Amino acid sequence: MRTHLWSPWRSARHRPDRVAVIADDEQCDFGWLARRADLLGQGLRDRGLPEGSMLSTDLAAGPRFFALALAALRYGYGLFPIGREDVESPLGPPIMVDLDVVLHVTDTPITIGVPPSACPVVLDDELVAKDVPDEEPSCAAGYLAYVTSGTTGVPQAVFRARPHRSYRGVAVDERYGAGPEMGPHLMANANFFLGTLGPALYALQAGSAVVVQRNWSADTFIRLIDEHGVDSAFLSPDHLLDVAAAGLSPRHRPRVVFHGGASCPPAMKRTVIRLLGPVLHEYYGTSKSVLTEITTPEWLERPGSVGRALPGIRLEIRNQGRAVPDGEIGEICAWLRAVDQRTAQEALLHTGDAGFLDADGYLSIIGRAAEPRLLPGARLEHEIRLLPGVVDVVVLGDRRPVCFVEIGPDPAPGPDGAVAEAAARLGFECPEVILEPAGALPRTTSGKIRRAALESRAARIGR
Repeated sequence: MRTHLWSPWRSARHRPDRVAVIADDEQCDFGWLARRADLLGQGLRDRGLPEGSMLSTDLAAGPRFFALALAALRYGYGLFPIGREDVESPLGPPIMVDLDVVLHVTDTPITIGVPPSACPVVLDDELVAKDVPDEEPSCAAGYLAYVTSGTTGVPQAVFRARPHRSYRGVAVDERYGAGPEMGPHLMANANFFLGTLGPALYALQAGSAVVVQRNWSADTFIRLIDEHGVDSAFLSPDHLLDVAAAGLSPRHRPRVVFHGGASCPPAMKRTVIRLLGPVLHEYYGTSKSVLTEITTPEWLERPGSVGRALPGIRLEIRNQGRAVPDGEIGEICAWLRAVDQRTAQEALLHTGDAGFLDADGYLSIIGRAAEPRLLPGARLEHEIRLLPGVVDVVVLGDRRPVCFVEIGPDPAPGPDGAVAEAAARLGFECPEVILEPAGALPRTTSGKIRRAALESRAARIGR
C-alpha cells in the first residue's frame, strides 16, 4: 500500500457509520466524530478565540475527548490534555499558567486554582455551535502539548512546535498498522503522554478505530485484542512487563505493538515477542519528538538497540560538549527537524540520556546521565540490565553504589554475584544490591521507574 493522506473527515465521507472510538460503554462512529469536531471548532471560533490559543481539557480518553482533539487540530488551536487529578492538585494550575491556557474544557463543573479571568472553565457541550457553514471550513494549524513526568513523577508540560501548514490529516503508512481498512488501535494506557496518546491519535486520523482500555490488566489487554481484532497497540514499560509476567497470547495477532519510554531488558522483550509475535515496534524519543524506531527483525539482529534516527533527524553522542566516535559512550543529543522546533535555539536537543552509536547508526541507550560524572553509573545499569533474570535496575551513588534490581520469578542463580563482578570491572567498590520482585519499584504513570523516590532510601543504605 502506498503512503497517502487521510483524515477522520475522509473516513466520515466514505463510511460515516464505521466505528471510530470505543471506551467502556461509550461508542461513536466517524460521522458523529467529524460532525462533533466541526461543531466544537466552530464554537471556539464563535467565542472569538484567536488561532494558536492554548486550551486545556480533563475530558477522559473517549469519544468526546477525541472530538475536541480533532477540533483543535483542524481549527488551529493548541490543546493540553491533563488528568483531572492533576487539575485539582497544586501541581496542575501552575503548568496551565506556564502554557498560557486561555480556556479549560471539561464535562463536570470544577474550580481551578488560577484566576478565573485567566482561565475560564467551560463544559464541552456548551462549546458546541448550533451549526456549521455548509461550505468546507477553512483549516488552520493546530497542535497538542503533552505532559511528561520524566523519572521524577512530577508532571511538567512540554512545549511543542505549531505546524507550519494547515491541517490536512496524516500520512498513512502500513508499517504502523493503521488505516481505513485495518483493525482498531488499542490505547492500553489512558494517560495523556506523547507515547500513549500519539499512536492512538495517529491511528484515528489514519482511519482506524480506537479502543480505550481505561483500567489496565494484562488479561484485559489480551481479551480486547481478540474481541476487537486489534491491529495496533501501545504498551508502556510497566505494561510490557505485566504482559511478559502473565504469559498470555492472543488468538488474533496484531500487526504492530509499539513500546517505548524506558529501557527494555532483552530477556523480557524476547518473552513478549514469543507471546505476541514479531510485531514489537520500539521507538525512542522525548516529549518533543520521536527520534528513532526499530522493528522486531532489526532488533533481533541488534538486541538492546532502539534503532536508527528517523528521516530529518541527526543523532550525535557528546561527552563534555564534544562529539565522540562510534562505540564511545556519552550523552545522546539530536538535531531536530524544523517541524519539531519552536525556535531556532531548539535545533539541538540534549536528552539527558547516555548511550552510543554503532558503525551503522544504530543507537543503544545505557541509562540516564545528564552529567559526565553520572556516566559510570549508567554503564553499570546497562551491564546489570543484560544479566539473566533481571527485569530492570536503578543505580544510585558514586564509588560504592546502591543497586535496586528488579528480578523475574525464581532467577537461578540470583544476580548478586554477577552484579558485583560488573561493578568491579567498571571500577566500583562492592555495591549494595537490593533485590525486588518485578514491578515493585515505584513508577510514574508513564511506566518509568521514579529514581527520585529511591534517592533517600539509597542514602540511608549507603551510610
